[in-house]
Amino acid sequence: MYSMRFILNTLFYFLCLSNAVGQNLTTHPLSFSGIGEFGQNSHSIYDCLGKGYSAFSDSSQLNFFNPATYSGMSSGNTLLSLGINARISNYTQGQESAVMPVAMVDHFVLGFKIMKRMGLAFGLSPFSKKGYEISERVYTGVDSLKYIYSGSGTVNKLFLGYSYSLINRKKVKLSAGFNAGFLWGVLQNDRMSLLIDNNSSSGGLSKTNLAIKSLQYDLGLYYSHFITNKYQLSIGGTIEPAQRFNAKIESAFYTSNTIYNPASYDTLSINSTKGQLISKTNFSVGMTHKFILGALKRKNKTLHPNLILTTSYSLKNSLSSTLDSSFINIYKGTHIGFGMQYSPETNPYENSTSLKFLDKLTYRIGGFYDKLPYFQDGKQFIDRGISIGLGIPILTQLSLSSINLSVSAGQRSNFIVGSLNENYLAINFGVILSPANFERWFRKRKID
Repeated sequence: MYSMRFILNTLFYFLCLSNAVGQNLTTHPLSFSGIGEFGQNSHSIYDCLGKGYSAFSDSSQLNFFNPATYSGMSSGNTLLSLGINARISNYTQGQESAVMPVAMVDHFVLGFKIMKRMGLAFGLSPFSKKGYEISERVYTGVDSLKYIYSGSGTVNKLFLGYSYSLINRKKVKLSAGFNAGFLWGVLQNDRMSLLIDNNSSSGGLSKTNLAIKSLQYDLGLYYSHFITNKYQLSIGGTIEPAQRFNAKIESAFYTSNTIYNPASYDTLSINSTKGQLISKTNFSVGMTHKFILGALKRKNKTLHPNLILTTSYSLKNSLSSTLDSSFINIYKGTHIGFGMQYSPETNPYENSTSLKFLDKLTYRIGGFYDKLPYFQDGKQFIDRGISIGLGIPILTQLSLSSINLSVSAGQRSNFIVGSLNENYLAINFGVILSPANFERWFRKRKID
């Protein structure tokens, strides 16, 4: 039987490898704007709740989007969260269309409660991602030229999070927390031009690389109150204050008689400049209502179901730069979401022996309406869709481990005839691993 240490090492190396090979984490053509898609991470649980992570806390889950929830984790249990996201998109514009899939490891986070009022977490997740390729043909009157615009790269975030419970009563809880992280990665924009000629492949190439190495932090607050024995209200929020990220940009121009062969490039110029990316304040707020429903008696068992409703709103502000203007986001993005979660049994871990398989599951559904920080033909792009999902607890050996699945179907467009349109299907797979009661990963041991 493999040890838990082996499992942890394997998962960690797998995540590091997936990021080290420089995989593209997105295929959207509009990720050419600024530093690409940032602040749009997926999750197998919260996507099904309209991305309502701000005010959602569960002792068997690791919500690293709101660091204030770390202190609400179960005492004595270490939680390891791993997420994998797959997405297939159908892009259309005018008479053109393309189907593009992408899959990646989304996050790797470890968290645990260190004292009665304190929680700690650390992990790795993408901060921004860029991946696109656009081509066009232009007739100059003498020759035909082909232009290819492409981009790739990921900026990762390695973070350490801490939470403290300011109020820790049975019915009222208030906690605050922070994530302090280190950003690193390279984003690349390329522009290639070549002569369309059967006898020639000559052309030119412009490469612009943005390397980011900087500190980053965000804060969280979470409040919950059992107003009655059957109703709990939770309010939460996160804020990423205005910050400056250290960056370096390198621009290079090349020419070649065989443009697809990098070894044949002649360098015309290379310039390197250090500067900063300037991020304005971003925030999210949310509200969660939990209802403990009446007991359901069925033959030889009694179920204690609960229903959770979530609402959320967030603002992603513009991004400016002291560097090249191609790496700025001048527009704001907003998010509105709602979700619902139904659990047939509130305490599946205590009553696992009397429950059928379907009674142990958690059922989720949600929707979202986002305004993206992209414009085309003067109109902003919208991302709208719905998500459904399941939570499957692994109740063997009395652990808090679970598998979570979600499926999202949505559309990104500005709904102008002839403009870019994306219809997509996304599948999120998440695993939360926790040791059994007799196998603690971080346990104090006494020596006689």
